[in-house]
Amino acid sequence: MNRTLKNIQLLTLAGLLGFTTSCSDFLDTKSSIDTPEEVALTSTSGLNKVLTSAYKQLYFNSEGEDRAYAGLAGLQMYVDLGGADIISTDNMGGNQVSSYDYEPRKTQANGYANGIWSMMYSIINQVNRVIDNVESAQGTEEEKKNLMGQAKAIRAICYFHLIQNYQQTYVIAKDKPGVILRLSSTAEQSLPRSSVAEVYKQILADFNDAKALLVDFQRQEQWHVNADVVKGHLARVHLVMNQWELALEEAKSVFNKYPVLMSKEEFNGGFDDVISKKYPEIIWAMKVTDQNNFGGATQFNFWYNQDESYGEGYTDGPIYSFMNFFVDGKFEQLFEKEEDRYQFWKRTKNGSKDISTKWAYNKYKHYGDANGAKQGNTRPEISLMRSAEMLLIMAEAAAHIDGGEGKRYLNQLQKARGVKQLTTASAGTDLLEAIYIERRKELLCEGVTGIYDLLRLQKPLVRLQATPSYVEGHYPRGLMNLNGYVASAAQPQGSLASNDYRMICQIPQLEMANNESLTAADQNPFSGTN
Repeated sequence: MNRTLKNIQLLTLAGLLGFTTSCSDFLDTKSSIDTPEEVALTSTSGLNKVLTSAYKQLYFNSEGEDRAYAGLAGLQMYVDLGGADIISTDNMGGNQVSSYDYEPRKTQANGYANGIWSMMYSIINQVNRVIDNVESAQGTEEEKKNLMGQAKAIRAICYFHLIQNYQQTYVIAKDKPGVILRLSSTAEQSLPRSSVAEVYKQILADFNDAKALLVDFQRQEQWHVNADVVKGHLARVHLVMNQWELALEEAKSVFNKYPVLMSKEEFNGGFDDVISKKYPEIIWAMKVTDQNNFGGATQFNFWYNQDESYGEGYTDGPIYSFMNFFVDGKFEQLFEKEEDRYQFWKRTKNGSKDISTKWAYNKYKHYGDANGAKQGNTRPEISLMRSAEMLLIMAEAAAHIDGGEGKRYLNQLQKARGVKQLTTASAGTDLLEAIYIERRKELLCEGVTGIYDLLRLQKPLVRLQATPSYVEGHYPRGLMNLNGYVASAAQPQGSLASNDYRMICQIPQLEMANNESLTAADQNPFSGTN
């Protein structure tokens, strides 16, 4: 890509997302002045605006994609829509429905293959400008360290999502083609796919650099990426790579700083006020405001759980509702009905026969900013990383090192959540399966389970269709594009193997056409496990 085109992209994005002079209030402020590139890249103040623009796109992705691709909040839905635990109606349509249905929309020629790719590479292009120019910019050394650290961390976050969505998991695909490493704002457009191992090496290098650079960084808001957020990501990356000791070390370091888990009241509070109520478990979170609101595109608009008294229309409730998501009956069965997290109910008063059989789920509930009045604004706060996840990483990593310690960490979370029948297995497959189940129960729709865990743990996707004897199951649409589906079977089911390429995106058409280093042989298969 030539430099002129990159300049145009930077300035256009600045206008779309809004540069602001104060990093702490960027979520509340619209831009009134476009910053010339020659100014933005020569001072730490200007580079801070470029970094702020990158943050905005990371969280909200305002470049045409919505819903399941609306930044990190959208990806929280996307990765679990591809799993077994969420059921999606087809109300309103959209990419959240296509993601659940496994429609062939992630192919080379289809726009959905480009959703995650274009979002992440656009952000990478921005932070590369910060990385390339910060050393020579005017400003203090502390400002430069903080900018460089955050920029490298954001680049690593983007590449971590890219590699999980465009190739099979690390432990079976180290030598397979991964994604394209563009590490400079002046990098050529035509570059080959680096191997999965090379991409993970770069991710670790960026995160470790960021951890050192941000050691003294005192963030103003919880949406800033600081050293704790970087360590949490390192724990996630090491878990994917099966580097148990390092995963345990990083997760423990973060958990020890955020050791107080949510109370029952906090966990059941709707997950929409995790910042304003200062939940001590929250490591990283973002807030939707009047100025950055991306419409009805948060998960709080999609869960079919508004109070029955509001009715069944999209605008009947306190917020605009797509009324899309329920949970599968097998997911509900994972919970003890007496434990703190049991928040399932059936819409027997207002729902149709089909809807009234499904399990509504209250983890994500929001009443807007109008005190529960109909059609209040959709301005939730969204958790991006919690210490409960760190405790579960500790449990899984320790289970591979010392089963007894892994069991202790798992039981610690279970006790905090009011589980009565604690896991007794102290080693082996039974303990690891219990940890996996606890991840599903604790972290649904937080962007780390679903497809990501199925690929990472090499588990098959299995969905059961709703039948008269199992009414809480999946819609037929959710099985028809999977393997083994027979509609006339007594209990129809569909499945995908643990590394099926239908869980993975193809390289987008524009990249294949414009990148002279790629040939047809470099494309991912659409399906299968090759």
